[in-house]
Amino acid sequence: MESMSKKSRSCESNDGIEDRLSGLPDELIVHILSLMPTLDAVRTMLIQRFRNLWTLVPALSFENYGRISRMADKPPSTHVASSSFACFVQNALLLNRRSTIDTFRLCICNSDKKSTDAIIGDVRMWLRYAIEREVKDLYFRYEAPNFDLPGCVFTSQYLVTLTLARCMLKHYEHQSQLEMINLRKLSLLHVYGSTKAFDQLISGCPCLQELIIITTFGQRLSSLNINSPSVRKLYLHMYNTSCTLNCPSLNNLDISICGILPIQLNIIGVISLQEVNFKDLPRDCDSGEINAYFRQFQNAELISLSCKSFEKISSVEKMEFAHSRWKRIVLHPQWDCERCLEVICMLMKSSINLEELIIYAGESSGSKCELVCPKLYTCVLPLLKTVTIHGNHGYENWCKGQLQVIQFLLRNAVVLDKLVITLGKSELTTAEELDLIKQVSTFRRASADATVIFA
Repeated sequence: MESMSKKSRSCESNDGIEDRLSGLPDELIVHILSLMPTLDAVRTMLIQRFRNLWTLVPALSFENYGRISRMADKPPSTHVASSSFACFVQNALLLNRRSTIDTFRLCICNSDKKSTDAIIGDVRMWLRYAIEREVKDLYFRYEAPNFDLPGCVFTSQYLVTLTLARCMLKHYEHQSQLEMINLRKLSLLHVYGSTKAFDQLISGCPCLQELIIITTFGQRLSSLNINSPSVRKLYLHMYNTSCTLNCPSLNNLDISICGILPIQLNIIGVISLQEVNFKDLPRDCDSGEINAYFRQFQNAELISLSCKSFEKISSVEKMEFAHSRWKRIVLHPQWDCERCLEVICMLMKSSINLEELIIYAGESSGSKCELVCPKLYTCVLPLLKTVTIHGNHGYENWCKGQLQVIQFLLRNAVVLDKLVITLGKSELTTAEELDLIKQVSTFRRASADATVIFA
């Protein structure tokens, strides 16, 4: 490490006891300082042992919240008054003695528009500083609608991780091509810009492995085209935004489709998809629209439904699922929904290749969850081998519906190997334990090898 002694220093305090802090090597202290906001790291210069070691940190973090600096979720040490923020950042950058830096974090969230606009030139200069020092991990948040990101950010050959939050993404017509050949992870969090600007940026990352896009209400991004031959993991949160995915190497997809408008989702050339996690679905969807979403992922190995998405599905009358090839299903059902059991059983009925099922029992009392449609009891689950049902708060929060799901699975899974019931922080009495075991033991089992395990 530059300008740093490799020898550890040690001394003794006045009472003869070894000063362990002074005995730490410089390299370790610098590493500890790099985990702090830069303001806190600078303050350690008041400690004799630390001296100017903060000038050797490979990670720089600057955060300014201006008039809203008393936000409860932000530590006071990260707040710098708007009037002195620019001076502090400028001096910290000038005094840093490293020729390269690993991480640069710049977060400016100021409710005073005049103060924000006053440092636009400085912000561009600070970003250029980071790029010139071959920064690998860049986080940038700047809520200034008149700010254009410097083009050098999008041509860096050293960036590995780039996060942009609540800033403007501009279409760079004057640049023939944006290219970040080593970028592996790109996060666009509530970023404003045109469809063309998003396309241009994503297309400029030929080695991208992970992509996170979160759009919000009022963003006015009606459509999004994601063309990336290399991306393997995608987190997509769309609000009233239609999307086309052309990601042939995609393995993992977390998706939220929010809003009230007709929202189209088109999947092109995704042949290696393994896991799909539905975080949310649009309001007022009908059976056909939900099946249109699911049908595009029918070849995935695992499908997961969050509480929100399961609730939206349960609200659809006459819901029928198209047949799928899912091998694993993870459910977070709303047990107090009248159609909860019906939806679970219909999912099982449509998943003839299902091998593993995981259900989170949740916290609802499930007072409305009493009956399952009798015709679903005749469903055969030919490949289901493993079932896990997680109860978060013990037997007292279980309901008839959850027991009926267990009964349904034991009755229809013809090759079931084991069914695991976890009760979480359970405080069952001996009588309650025996009652639960007794109820489950009376359920008829289609598989002679099925074992029920209470954990």
